[in-house]
Amino acid sequence: MRRSSLVLIPLFLALACSSPRRIVLANNGNGTDGTDPNATGNVIGADPGSVVQGTAEGAPLQRLNSVDQHLTRQGFQRVGPAVRNANMAPGGLVAYGIDAQPGQCYVAVALAQENADLNMIVLDPMGRTVGHNVNPDPNPWVHLCATGAGRHLARLQMTSGGGEYYYALYQGAQGTEPHLAELLGGRIQQQQQQVAIDAATQSRLNALDQQLGADRFQRVGEPMGVLVATGQDTVRELNLRQGYCYAFASLGGVGAGDTDLFVLNSEGEDLESDRRTDVDAVVRFCPPNSGTYTLKAQMYEGSGPVFIAGWWQQQQANVDPAPTAPVIASNASSTGSLDDAYGLLDADMQARGYEGYGEVARGELQQGQTRNFGVNLEGGKCYAILAVGSGTVRNLDLVVASPQGQLVDQDVAADNRPIVRVCAENSGEYRMQVKMTEGAGQYVYHAYRWPRGTRGPFGLAGLIYVRLGEVTSLLSVEGFEPDANFAPGRGTLRAEGRSADHTVELPANQCFAILVVGGDGVSDLDVSLSKGNQSLASDGSRNAFPAVRYCTTEAGRYELDIRAATGAGPYFYQVFRRSGG
Repeated sequence: MRRSSLVLIPLFLALACSSPRRIVLANNGNGTDGTDPNATGNVIGADPGSVVQGTAEGAPLQRLNSVDQHLTRQGFQRVGPAVRNANMAPGGLVAYGIDAQPGQCYVAVALAQENADLNMIVLDPMGRTVGHNVNPDPNPWVHLCATGAGRHLARLQMTSGGGEYYYALYQGAQGTEPHLAELLGGRIQQQQQQVAIDAATQSRLNALDQQLGADRFQRVGEPMGVLVATGQDTVRELNLRQGYCYAFASLGGVGAGDTDLFVLNSEGEDLESDRRTDVDAVVRFCPPNSGTYTLKAQMYEGSGPVFIAGWWQQQQANVDPAPTAPVIASNASSTGSLDDAYGLLDADMQARGYEGYGEVARGELQQGQTRNFGVNLEGGKCYAILAVGSGTVRNLDLVVASPQGQLVDQDVAADNRPIVRVCAENSGEYRMQVKMTEGAGQYVYHAYRWPRGTRGPFGLAGLIYVRLGEVTSLLSVEGFEPDANFAPGRGTLRAEGRSADHTVELPANQCFAILVVGGDGVSDLDVSLSKGNQSLASDGSRNAFPAVRYCTTEAGRYELDIRAATGAGPYFYQVFRRSGG
């Protein structure tokens, strides 16, 4: 694999694998022609909220045969041959391509040795998480339905154990369900009870139709209602497209007192929300990129039905007026457990190249309460500390101060999964504070250490160097390499809110990722790519290492805009090209 001098940090233990780091549905002759006579069908009478044992047993190939037979009965067909990795080391990381087609659903399955813990995270063409399975078991699988054509990636990570595993991809029509938890074990998702809308709530919905219709919004489908208890939520997947604006409403039925509504990105960040103390909540959202988002409605007070409705409005004349997939998914669920949320973040930190530092801590706070920690950090080393709250935690903040009491970093964004980074100049006990800014409930707290160097070429050192290294690791797994045709660039944003513009000449018919990382003093950067007056891609996630991905259809001059959303200071950017075009 061609590399330039800026690929500073090797992928976290991935080179210990016996097979290539990236495998795109390769065929090594290990098919699945056999059948398992012990494979069984669905578990009858299983509690839909329980953890089931599963019935597929034996070596990975034997379990794959059971999965193959089971998914065929469910209406899925395998895409290409199964892929075998003979010996994946602990910490190994690989990715498999999923060439998704709109209107089709896919199941990616990996089956490792029984003493292994293998995780799977599925990324969309923009690099955003659209599905994950980080349960502590050897049988991860993810079910996703494509909203548009594009290359998705199933990223596998060997958390512990190691050895042989098989990977296979299956395809089915919309509405086809795999029911794999019943075969492989795991938690069967609780199905929320659906209810019909009552007359009073229908009347308020009609009023919203008139109000939004005056702004050229059209309703998409009929309202969907489920029963929700106090403090619980209902979550639905959104399939949104750039060039449209949307409105969504949560309407409380009989017994509901206060519903809140949130549009979230793949990182769980709150993009739009309505937290007013009303029985109904309404948000408007114009997505910066086409893709999958999440709509979460929470019952803050009361108990009873919550109805979800949506509207859309075409903004650009050159977009197809007919959505390619339902705007609001029909399946409703509640948010995952606190352990699941932490497991996803922990897998991401390890994939970036960090290692756990100290023990995982747990706690519980009421609104307005804080808890302070002390953590001993070694001078000349870099660290990351994260916290994540349960579903009843609306806003959790994290602050780190030096041994002298000086602020080093903070994450006070309106979400429940803050993360801070610090490169310690001197050894000593640093002070961490977790604050329950809004909501109440349990949280998990953990520190991570960057095990490699903190200084490299181009004069980069400390935080900006480590941020570059950790995202470069992720891009490498996705198949992106630094493009030697483009010299890296840098600059300084001297005040919060300031922007800098750069021009890049890109050839046609290539896929690129442009990474921007901020240094000390920068907490959040936004980046966008455009050509002429047309916005092509953007990354507004709340961090200091955004990246935009775009596959060109024509050569020309493209404009890169970098903005200091929070903080100010130096930045560095580089162009990556995906191998194979």
